Amino acid sequence: MRRLADAKRFLREGSHAPGTRRKYAEDFTQFSGWCQRNGVAPLPAEPGLLALYIHALVDPDPSNLPRVRRAVGGPRGPEPGQGPMHPSSITRVVAAIRYAHTQQGFDPPNPHPPAQEALRAARRTLGVAPRRRVQAAVSEVIRRLLLGLDDSLRHRRDRALLTLGFAGAFRRAALVSLDLSDVVAVPEGLEVTLRRDKTDQTGAGRTLTIAPGSFPLTCPVRATLAWIDALSALGLREGPLFRFIDRHGNARPAHRRAASDRLSPQSVALIVQRRARAVGLDATQLAGHSLRAGFVTSAVRAGKGVPKIMEQTGHRSANTVMAYVREADRWRDPSSGGIGL
Repeated sequence: MRRLADAKRFLREGSHAPGTRRKYAEDFTQFSGWCQRNGVAPLPAEPGLLALYIHALVDPDPSNLPRVRRAVGGPRGPEPGQGPMHPSSITRVVAAIRYAHTQQGFDPPNPHPPAQEALRAARRTLGVAPRRRVQAAVSEVIRRLLLGLDDSLRHRRDRALLTLGFAGAFRRAALVSLDLSDVVAVPEGLEVTLRRDKTDQTGAGRTLTIAPGSFPLTCPVRATLAWIDALSALGLREGPLFRFIDRHGNARPAHRRAASDRLSPQSVALIVQRRARAVGLDATQLAGHSLRAGFVTSAVRAGKGVPKIMEQTGHRSANTVMAYVREADRWRDPSSGGIGL
């Protein structure tokens, strides 16, 4: 029986990334709460019930919101569920409900016509365009974010994180997953081994090349090596590359419950926004993804080809990269110019 339980846990935890499982759990918890408030069972869910829930996410009833904050002291911002959920998020919610059904041995409800029709109606009603793109932190923005950084431990870390995150086009979770052993100095610059990423859940891994910058203060190679030297001086020669630093300049876990001092993915966004406020930029327009978006935009402007950009970003589809190409090329020889007007 123990082997059977271990096998079930292996299948449950190995089929999806931890972040996906966590989000699925949150989505199904919200769905279960909505079902309980309406006096129906979430498992197994009837196809018509799933269609009703999709409609509730598209057009929330203020007196019976489909999503509610789980705790009084929850995150800041508007109460969740008061506005329409984006169709891409609704698709994830349906996947979460399907996942919960399969884990409990029930037939998932979403292949049925009512649920499929509700999904199509959500896409037609709300549109599928993203609601907001974060501002791309192009090279000029990165240089500005670095203004005022000194040689303190925290600032050395921030300089390395910003420049390496930009030059490597890292997703924020991938950036903070790096260990000191993943960074190797070579005559040409740095070779950084990314062991797992969003598009590489099986852990095939890949090696990214980080070339030296043109300016000493913004060079990702110098900044990263200086940060590694600072950690080495503290006796930290293995483990996470990017660590939490308290206000006294000590490397330690961010919370008492944390077992490691490794930065969280959210910390990348907080560092970007803190630096933005420090130099007078609008921090609300920047996030952790700004580093990755800024790399693609800057690489396009520098004349780098799409294959080389994809080699660094790890994108599997050129369509995603082309969205950044079109954005960067918008005012480069516009078709409406020079046509005789």
